[in-house]
Amino acid sequence: MSERRRLLAALLPVYLSVFLFVAGNSALSILVPIYLSRGAHLGAPAIGAAVAVFGIASLVARLPVGLSYSRSRGPVFLVVGGALSAAAFALVPLVTDPLLFSGLMALNGLGWSIATTAQLALLVARPPAGVSTAAAMGWFSGATGFGNVVGGVLGGVTADAVGLRATFFILAVTPLVGAFLMLRSVAASDALAHEGDRVTRGAPWHAIFRLPLAVWVGVLVMFFINGLNALTNTFHPLLALAAGMSVTEIGILSSTRSWASSSSRFGSGPLFSRFDPAGLTLPLVITGTLATCLIPSVITSFALQVPLFVLAGVSRGLLRVTGSVDAFSSVGEDARLNGLTSALLYAGLDLGKIVMPFVGGAVAGLWGIATMFRILPAVLLVLYLALAVPARRALSPAPARP
Repeated sequence: MSERRRLLAALLPVYLSVFLFVAGNSALSILVPIYLSRGAHLGAPAIGAAVAVFGIASLVARLPVGLSYSRSRGPVFLVVGGALSAAAFALVPLVTDPLLFSGLMALNGLGWSIATTAQLALLVARPPAGVSTAAAMGWFSGATGFGNVVGGVLGGVTADAVGLRATFFILAVTPLVGAFLMLRSVAASDALAHEGDRVTRGAPWHAIFRLPLAVWVGVLVMFFINGLNALTNTFHPLLALAAGMSVTEIGILSSTRSWASSSSRFGSGPLFSRFDPAGLTLPLVITGTLATCLIPSVITSFALQVPLFVLAGVSRGLLRVTGSVDAFSSVGEDARLNGLTSALLYAGLDLGKIVMPFVGGAVAGLWGIATMFRILPAVLLVLYLALAVPARRALSPAPARP
């Protein structure tokens, strides 16, 4: 077998696992509101409340999972998390009561949190085929983005072909297959089976205070990219419709950003093998900020918005990699810190997605959506500069004295 085929054989099952977890959950998120509206005849407030439970349960579970993670527990976490999500998927078409349905969404959020935290930590601990951490994170982030792109289409096409009920049962397979692919490729490898855990001493909670600054910078980057993404997803359609754009044009712009984000992640390995990821983080943050701030200035032109959405997607995609690489590189091979870092990075993504739509809505209510787009990205940039730049300076080695 050639070197290229050997590398592909090692990489494919791992990133197919990542893809299946994300695509299945993304498809579920599209179909659940439709099911609750058609099958349970619920209104928008009840549907929103039931769906929101997923994000809350996922966020709440992150830190306990990260603190209790070890390499020996990682495979168990994968199976348990995948099984909980699969059970929630399969039970969805059997439940219409809002309270019971919220319980299923909490179960899925818990399973998603357990499985994905372990999945990322295991991947970093043992990158497939010995690829660099930057390359491994690039492929991981690319598979995540690709899963989000495909998930909605997968769910919609399947539901139209076989019906909602059967689609939920089909989707229940995705987290289980994803878990076992990852187990076979990474968690069950000989290196992980025979290599003892290197774990930070002391109580698990004490590990939080031993995390390097680079981890917290990474969490801030995750909050930044998901915050900008949530603002755009939530309020750009409203601004664009008011400016006379069609729904088709709005959808194309959203897909363009997703495509740019996913494709840039897959190509980040060669890029970061030549350039230091930490050195590119600030330019990428500024690029994402400017691309978002300029949207209201060209909102009447579809053609002028396309490059802005491409730049926003590239910035998001590469920052997803740089923030993660910096964070994991700073903790080394400590299993507990790897698990905790994985949990915190995901928590940063969760918080950005939860917090910024609320903040954006409040600002837009006071000064309008266009003003909100010009103000809030700049505020996030200032927040990043105020917290991350001093941390970067603290991480830089002191110059040698003459």
